Amino acid sequence: MKFLAWLPLFLLVNFLHQPTTLVGADLVQETCQKTKYPALCVKTLKSNPRSSTADVKGLVHIMLEANLANSKAALAKVDKLLKESGDKALKKCLDDCAEEYDSAANEDFPTAIQSLERSDLGTAKTYVSAALDAPGNCRDTFSEDPSVKTPPDLTKLNDYSEQLSVTALMMLNNLG
Repeated sequence: MKFLAWLPLFLLVNFLHQPTTLVGADLVQETCQKTKYPALCVKTLKSNPRSSTADVKGLVHIMLEANLANSKAALAKVDKLLKESGDKALKKCLDDCAEEYDSAANEDFPTAIQSLERSDLGTAKTYVSAALDAPGNCRDTFSEDPSVKTPPDLTKLNDYSEQLSVTALMMLNNLG
């Protein structure tokens, strides 16, 4: 009988000593608050159903996958603009952009993802940093020839790609 009298106290003490871990939406919010673009981070992570059960490393993986998909979409957009353009100077700029986004989509982000999976954070950071150059370098190529105007869709795409890459890099830096 004495045991039953102590049971509520035992359960309370045991409950209070349980480690608190954030899961799902709370972990997404906490992780994204440590980035430069928290709203973009939350929106991107919550668009993937795996984020509700992922740990921080899993959230970084999801963000890198989103960057990879975005880089492939950016490359497809640049290729489409190239096919539609008859302007030689614009094609030169778009060729440079295609090269940048091709590197991000086919080398940088895939290598960063593989590196994260091996817990090689240094290499993952290096490749995300390299991919982060793509939107800026694409933007810069247009500034080299003042007669060529950046297509508005490409400006938006470069801005979004840069923000998404910065978010991934900050998440990696916060991971370790």
